[in-house]
Amino acid sequence: MQRFKNGLIAITALLALGLMPLAQAEDDNKVLVTVTTGDAQTQAMAMILTGQLVQRGADVRILLCDQAGEMGTTAFEGPTFKGPDANAQQIMQKVMKGGAQVDVCALFLPNSDFTQDDLIDGVGAATPQEMGEYMIDEDVRFLSF
Repeated sequence: MQRFKNGLIAITALLALGLMPLAQAEDDNKVLVTVTTGDAQTQAMAMILTGQLVQRGADVRILLCDQAGEMGTTAFEGPTFKGPDANAQQIMQKVMKGGAQVDVCALFLPNSDFTQDDLIDGVGAATPQEMGEYMIDEDVRFLSF
């Protein structure tokens, strides 16, 4: 009887350990997507893939830096792509409606001709402190385009 109890305890423990990743999955769905490229097709594909993460329940933050910062402004004039029938900014706006937070990086506005007033609705300007706080979380995954 003691052997049965020990075996049952061992099996229960193994099952619990095996299910731990499932229990942690909801906490592990944090993703920081940085986009720096000025390439229109890469920007659009980055937003399409990010949209897939949002649809699957990920907590997504998008950081637009360098040439990609313009995607967050009213001056953006990217091409419309067949398939999504939208440009990168329009795809990004759909991703934002799904819950993604979008910011331009801290260096974008002070080092460009754009101001806070040029950002489209819903796009903010990140600070190094808030991004550092988000990035230090060991559950955050990083994607860069």
